[in-house]
Amino acid sequence: MDIKDITLKPIDSQEIKKDETKKVEGDSFAEILKKSLDEVNKLQNRADESIKDIAAGKMDNIQDAVMAIEKADISLKLLTEIRNKAIEAYKEVMRMQV
Repeated sequence: MDIKDITLKPIDSQEIKKDETKKVEGDSFAEILKKSLDEVNKLQNRADESIKDIAAGKMDNIQDAVMAIEKADISLKLLTEIRNKAIEAYKEVMRMQV
């Protein structure tokens, strides 16, 4: 069995600086917010359809309708809280003195 020496490469500070300056890939805040709004809207529409189906007697399983309605309710409450926090942050920035 042949054992080879371990050789270490010196750290190049230029490579570290290049890695630090790389832009983080991903969606912007506005894109994430738009996707969230679209998802909440879809959940609300599904809940409305479930209510209409129950009223028309088309839905046999009421549990599915209740789950759709609750999902829509929870997502709307979460979206409302996010909006409230964003407004609070905006007001806080506006109160800052330059």
